[in-house]
Amino acid sequence: MVDITLSDGKVLQFEHAPSVFDVAQKISEGLARQAIAGKLNNEELIDLTTTITSDSTLQIITSKDTQAKDILNHTTAHVFAQAVMRLFSNAKITIGPPVENGFWYDVDCDDLQESDLPIIEEEMRKIIKEDLEIKREFKTIDEARDFFKDNEYKLEIIQGIVSHSLNEDEQLEGSVEHGKLQFYTQKEFSDLCKGPHLPRTGLIKAFKLEKMTKAYWRGNSENKQLNRVYGAAFWKKSEMDEYYAMLEEAKKRDHRIVGKKLKLFMTHEYAPGMAFFLPKGFTIYKELQYFVREQYRKHDFKEVMTPNMFNKKLWETSGHWEHYKDDMFIVNVDETQFSLKPMNCPSHCLIFKNEFKSYRDLPIRIADFGALHRNELSGALSGLIRVRKFCQDDAHIFCTQEQIVDEIDKALQLVDFIYKDTFKMEYEIELSTRPEGKLGSDGIWDLAEKALEDAIKRNGKEYQICAGDGAFYGPKIDFRIRDCLGRIHQTATIQLDFNLPERFDLTFENKEGHSERPVMIHRAVLGSVERFMAIMIEHFAGKFPLWLSPNQIKIIPVADRHQEYCNQIYDELFKRKFRVEKDYSHEGVGKKIAMARESEMPNYMLILGDEDIKNNTISVRTRKFVDGKNEEFTTTLEDFITKIEEERERREITY
Repeated sequence: MVDITLSDGKVLQFEHAPSVFDVAQKISEGLARQAIAGKLNNEELIDLTTTITSDSTLQIITSKDTQAKDILNHTTAHVFAQAVMRLFSNAKITIGPPVENGFWYDVDCDDLQESDLPIIEEEMRKIIKEDLEIKREFKTIDEARDFFKDNEYKLEIIQGIVSHSLNEDEQLEGSVEHGKLQFYTQKEFSDLCKGPHLPRTGLIKAFKLEKMTKAYWRGNSENKQLNRVYGAAFWKKSEMDEYYAMLEEAKKRDHRIVGKKLKLFMTHEYAPGMAFFLPKGFTIYKELQYFVREQYRKHDFKEVMTPNMFNKKLWETSGHWEHYKDDMFIVNVDETQFSLKPMNCPSHCLIFKNEFKSYRDLPIRIADFGALHRNELSGALSGLIRVRKFCQDDAHIFCTQEQIVDEIDKALQLVDFIYKDTFKMEYEIELSTRPEGKLGSDGIWDLAEKALEDAIKRNGKEYQICAGDGAFYGPKIDFRIRDCLGRIHQTATIQLDFNLPERFDLTFENKEGHSERPVMIHRAVLGSVERFMAIMIEHFAGKFPLWLSPNQIKIIPVADRHQEYCNQIYDELFKRKFRVEKDYSHEGVGKKIAMARESEMPNYMLILGDEDIKNNTISVRTRKFVDGKNEEFTTTLEDFITKIEEERERREITY
């Protein structure tokens, strides 16, 4: 007898070990038709055909579940590889993992050109139309080696599986069960793979091959360059059409393009991955920091400034030297190795340890906007999204175990205030649990994971568990915000850490007068300010809300004789601390308006002429469209200032 506990707590009993499909069918025939996979014991994704031999919890996965998209893309990657093998007899397939918005596949085939992608797509459609059954099979290691005897890449992967030396992408390529390697087969095509996959190729309803680039095998420049083909799959053609329409809109909003047009930031080959913030861009940067600093004051965070470079002994103590050294910038000073700091947490431990602490002092909340440096690969650098020098709205809370849930609770409320109340953006929550190679005992991790989960539940938030995705020093809550195009961005994080206080021997005196270890909470809401600014540029398409805008008001005189009046208006707005500019160039009024709208995107334009001087008024043009044209109105300067001061104070969001 096997008991299967469903997501709603209902228990189904089976006389014999059921497959995932059997469970779905027992629930309902409709669910069985929609099922594509299962999630076993809240952790492992498994195929519909997988047999469950012991009492377990099971979630039936359908196309409505977020995990289903990876299964769809992974299966489509296999269809791509099958099509390539049909069309190019000399091709050698390597790996093809699902990624956030699709999949990629690396192929060793010198004959393959980007112009061949439509031909491959057509062959993929044939494979999908054949509605091939996808079967899970097993081969011994010797059988697998013989099967791939002409493919040195697969042989290397097999050796990696045997020796447990696969990289992250290759881990999807296979698993060992009872001494055998897992394969997936669809007609003549068979590949080493961890799975799971769709039960049939016909379930793929829409897909597109997007582009082809070059990539070194295993990311090593000493290896051969392979053809990397990117693609994406969808449950409906309409979903695909919407997605690519969104991508076209995203191109127009690309923060690198908009940032250049609005003169927000620049980059230079002399400082790769490190942005130059120009005056207007730095205005946005400072406003974001000022906004966060306001919250620091309300939530009793004390801001500090710490050194940019530390002796490697600090990183050895923290554990980063072992786990993170390759991502650090390391320099030699007086024959001693130092590193630019990639994170602030170890230095905050030194601050905590600097003087005696009592339980009465806790919680201690430390914030730091210090510059951080991480040695990202040059090929991964991208505008403000992936950089080598950045700062975070970084904070660390030192508290007692009894204070954990309250502090996490406050952090969750702060995230809610900033994203939902201020920026009007929805978000998803992921709880990431212990990874392989973690620091600390299972008991400590049990305590930490439960504390985070309790705080999330106390706030009534929905969340997903991402097993094994925690930091090496503790579990974490990650927040994924959704922008106006529906794109997901990972931003805020809350991480619980019992390990750094242990490694730095941090203590405080408890109520009984004994020495006790504090708990450390890592917390960032915006995350990287650079990355968040990039998200905001694209979210607003450069049309920032008034409080964040570097170009709040543009004053344009109708003629030169109106400049004196414009100066009076300018002086008053400047005195009220608005970011205001004048255009006294010799261009016509119409061209001045068009230029401002295109290259500066001010929130308001004041176009001042004879009637305004006569009536002591101002003529205002906004970015808001009414009946197909920009809203216009005439008002007094004082009424206008009252209106926009309220808009600025409330941090209203306008698109």
